[in-house]
Amino acid sequence: MKKLAWILFGSALIFCLPARAQDAPKYEIGGGYAFRSFDDTIYNIRLNMNGWDAFGDYHIWRFINVAADVSGTYSFYGTNPNSISYTGNTSIYNVLAGPQLYPFGHNHKITFYGHLLFGEGMYVYNLPSEGGFHAVHHFDSGLTWMGGGGFDVRVTKHWSVRLPEADYEQTHFFGGGAGINQGNYRVSVGAIYRFGAK
Repeated sequence: MKKLAWILFGSALIFCLPARAQDAPKYEIGGGYAFRSFDDTIYNIRLNMNGWDAFGDYHIWRFINVAADVSGTYSFYGTNPNSISYTGNTSIYNVLAGPQLYPFGHNHKITFYGHLLFGEGMYVYNLPSEGGFHAVHHFDSGLTWMGGGGFDVRVTKHWSVRLPEADYEQTHFFGGGAGINQGNYRVSVGAIYRFGAK
């Protein structure tokens, strides 16, 4: 999946080269549902997490936009498979920004895009006191990057639907260095409002 993310972004970059200038919306904002498969390297398990995603981008030149993405996903069963408690919860938040490329331009019924975003991630784990065990609270943050892409389908002049966007995401929690990181997968869908669409 990591290679696929780079292939999607690289393909978007290559196809952007011959793209012709065309009227593009100045701003786009949107939000929707996000699913994250999180690689929990503490307990060596993978968590399926559900949550939200908010995104926007600003058109700067031809096929290039500057994009921002903020997401939060949650698992409400704890992360420790040996724990007797099922009331724990894990939360992952990311704030990312970077280039978003539209290789065939913006003014199409179906618009393809690819991006490579960088920023900060936050990991929060809470396990309440239960069965004589002390409560556990763990917080960590670290650098995060995400690459991938997807499709937008225009519904009206200003509204579009974001079809499943597929991304590979790498977080650096738990003292993440060169050898400690988490390879995650994220899929999101949502609605987009386009300002200045013609």
